[in-house]
Amino acid sequence: MKKALVVVLSAIMVLTMSVVLTGCGGSSSSGGSASGNSGSKVTIHFGATTATNHAWYKDAKKFKETVEKDSDGSISVALEFGGVNGSDKDYAEGVQNGTIDMYIGSTVGFDTMVPKIDYVNLPYFIDSYETADKLIYGEDGTGTGWVGENIKKNAEEAGYHWLGITDCDFRWISDSKRPIKSAADMKGMKLRVPEAPMFLEFFKNLGATPTAMGITEVASALQQKTIDGQDNGPILSYYGFGFSQFNKYFTKTNHSFAPAVVVMSTKCWDSLSEDQQKIVQDAATTYCEQVKTDLRKDVKTAEKEMTEKDGCKVIEATPQLKKDMQKAAYKVWQDKKVTKTFDQDAVAKMLKDANLD
Repeated sequence: MKKALVVVLSAIMVLTMSVVLTGCGGSSSSGGSASGNSGSKVTIHFGATTATNHAWYKDAKKFKETVEKDSDGSISVALEFGGVNGSDKDYAEGVQNGTIDMYIGSTVGFDTMVPKIDYVNLPYFIDSYETADKLIYGEDGTGTGWVGENIKKNAEEAGYHWLGITDCDFRWISDSKRPIKSAADMKGMKLRVPEAPMFLEFFKNLGATPTAMGITEVASALQQKTIDGQDNGPILSYYGFGFSQFNKYFTKTNHSFAPAVVVMSTKCWDSLSEDQQKIVQDAATTYCEQVKTDLRKDVKTAEKEMTEKDGCKVIEATPQLKKDMQKAAYKVWQDKKVTKTFDQDAVAKMLKDANLD
């Protein structure tokens, strides 16, 4: 009888352990739960490379609060911003393979894992908030424009669970030499650009001398005057990294717009109950909307502070400069060496809409 009782108790213990679900990121335990979550308590690790003074992080605190409250504590959210898990590529790769649960990242970075979406970063494709709202966010503002839907499709095909899309913002040009009013003002100017062929070719077409350089090298290069200026974005990067100390002319070219994706590993998503999934999705949708609103406000604030505190001159792009940049950009769009890894249907639509097909 004693042996039989031991066998029965052991079987009960094994059965009990088998119904305890492993949480996201492998760091959860059983405990109190919301209705319908099968007794599972999970922790979602959510991060990005941006600092804690950025809208992505500030609004993530509200996301955390909402998810934990609405789930009655069955979901905990651990915020891991400031690049504690590495570069944008590291975050994107980690979410794809399930070692990181959730992240927000610019399409300049996410494209390292999903190269098909890189067309959205092409210069002079999206040059205003109105165009971004139409092509990316759509009528309901959540990503139902054709570009937003296309990025979602490619992200899901690459193995990500899609939660939403929001702002990262525009790229500008800064320099220490002169105001840029036309392509002629950039002739021979040594400009830092991201390590991407599209930007190298774009600025060559404008007559500049572009140099591919990582963001961490820019401050010293500006200080040592090995470069005259840079292509960068958003303006919050200029201000946050202190580049306004070395460059005084900031031209609002808006020559490239990078949205930001909010994605989760399928492993983490599948570990949630239906109730928990709804809670996370609803909070993520609100998060994306709030980030877009707050980031656009922060851009105006940073522009004002750079002008008033650092003595920078923020210059609107002239009609001639816009014309020159569009001409240079269209050459890049038609360069198959640049676009060969992009979503070809999207590139074809861009060319057709611009009467370049």
